[in-house]
Amino acid sequence: MVITPRDKVILTCIAALFASRLLTISVVQLAPDEAYYWYWGLHPSLAYADHPPMVAWVMALFTALGGDTELFVRLGGFLLSAGALFFLWDTARTLFPALRELAGDVLLAFNATLLFPAGSIVQTPDTPMLFFWAAATWCGSRIVAGGPGGWWYGWGAALGLGLLSKYTMILLVPCTFGVLLFCPSLRHWLGRREPWLALVVALLFFSPVLYWNWQHDWLSFAYQLRQGFSPKQKAVALKLLEYLGGQAGVVTPVLFILVAGYSVKALRIHLDRGNPAYCYLLMLSWPVLAFFGFSTAVGKVAEANWPAPAYIAGFILAGAVFRSLYASRPAHRRLAAAGLALGIAATLVIQAHLARPFLPIPPGKDQTRQFHGWRELGGRVSRIIDERPASQGYILVSDRGTTVAGAVFYSGARLTGLDLFQPERYVFLGDLSALRGKDAVLVLHGSHEAGLKRYEGFFDSMEPAGEHERLFRGERIDGLSVKLFVGRGFAGSWTAGIDRTR
Repeated sequence: MVITPRDKVILTCIAALFASRLLTISVVQLAPDEAYYWYWGLHPSLAYADHPPMVAWVMALFTALGGDTELFVRLGGFLLSAGALFFLWDTARTLFPALRELAGDVLLAFNATLLFPAGSIVQTPDTPMLFFWAAATWCGSRIVAGGPGGWWYGWGAALGLGLLSKYTMILLVPCTFGVLLFCPSLRHWLGRREPWLALVVALLFFSPVLYWNWQHDWLSFAYQLRQGFSPKQKAVALKLLEYLGGQAGVVTPVLFILVAGYSVKALRIHLDRGNPAYCYLLMLSWPVLAFFGFSTAVGKVAEANWPAPAYIAGFILAGAVFRSLYASRPAHRRLAAAGLALGIAATLVIQAHLARPFLPIPPGKDQTRQFHGWRELGGRVSRIIDERPASQGYILVSDRGTTVAGAVFYSGARLTGLDLFQPERYVFLGDLSALRGKDAVLVLHGSHEAGLKRYEGFFDSMEPAGEHERLFRGERIDGLSVKLFVGRGFAGSWTAGIDRTR
C-alpha cells in the first residue's frame, strides 16, 4: 500500500481527532443507554430483549481488563471505530485504484459528520455493527474487483457478527444480492456455491441469538418490530421531512447534499456504462435509506442513526464521482472543502461542549445534559446504603432501566438493579427468589402518590430517603431529578406487587 505525502497529512489529522476523542471518553460520564448496555455485560447472555449481545460482550471484555471506568466501558467501541476506517480506506483503494486521493477524502468525510465521531465516543449497538458492515463491504469490494470466491466467507462471517450487534445488519443481504442481480458482470455468482455458503456461515454466527429468541418466545425480534413499525399519528409528508432533516443533521447538510447529488450522477453513469463498482456502492447505500424512509412512512420516524450503514458505501460512491468528474471544477472543490471544514469544526465544538458545556443552549433543551449528574446520584445512593445497613444487602429499583443502570455504575457497587414493571427486559436475571429479603433503594422519576403505591406490594415497608435534584448548568432538570426511597424486605418476585394489591 503506497502512502503519499497527502495521505500522511490526512492520517495525522485523523490520529489527532482520535486522540481528542480518547480524552473525551475518559472524562465524560456515561450516557444512560451506555450504562444500560454496561449493566447487560454484568449478566452475560446470548441476547437481550432490546438488542443482540455484542455491545454488552465488548464492554464486559474491556471492563474485565481495565475496570469499571468510563474509559474502559467505551474503549472497545472506540477501537472498533478506528478499525472501521481501515476497511473504508482499503475499500476505496480496491474499487478505484486509479483515484489515489479518494481514500483520504472518505476518511475526512466520515470524520466531518456528527454520526461517526459520536459513535466513537458514545457506545451503542451501532458501533460494532458499523465495524462489521464496513468489514463486509470491504470483503465484497474484493469480489467486485475480481477477487476469488473465498472472500464470500469473510463476508458471511462479518454479516453474522454484525447480526450479533444489531438486527439492522440483515439489510446487507438484500443489498448485496441485489448487486448480483442487477450487475451483469457479477450475476454469475448467483450460480456459484460461495454466496450461499456465506449465508450459512452468517447463520452459524447468528445462531446463539436465534436460540435465545426461540427460548424466549421471539422476544427480541418482536420488540424491534414494535419499535420500528408502530404507527405514529402524524402526516406522512411531515414524518418524511423529519426523517430527511435528521439525516442532513447527522451527516451535516453540505455533505448530505453532495452525497445525494453525486449518487444521482453515479446512477446515470452505471445505467449508461454498467460500472460494477458504482452498482455495488449504490445498492449498499440507497436501499438502506429507502427502507428507513418506508418504515418512517408506515410507523414512527426512524431515529437519525438507524440508516448509518448507508453512508459507508455512500461516501465512497460520492467521493469517487467527485474525484472522477468534479475535482477540477472550482465550485465543487470549494463546496466540498467547505463541507469538510464546517463538519470537522462542528464535531470539535460539540465534543468540547460535551465535556464542558458552554454553548448558549437552554439547559432543558441541551441534549448533553444526559451525560451529567450521574456521579452525584451514585454517591447519594451509596450514602443511603451506608446510613441504613441491611443484613441481607441491597438491590436498586427504578422506573427507568437506564436510570437504575446508571445508579448501579456510579454507586461503585455491583448491585442487582431492575425495573419491576418491565420484566421482559431482565430475563437474564431469571428467577428473583435469590433476592428475597434484600432491602432496596428506589430511584423514582414519578412523584405522584399513585405511582409510588405500585411499589408497596413488593416490600414489607417503604420509607422516604430524600430527593436528588439533578442540576445542569445551574438549572434543575425535572425529567432527570428523582425521589429516593428505601424498601425493606423485597418479596423476591416479579408479580409480588400485583398479587398483594389484588
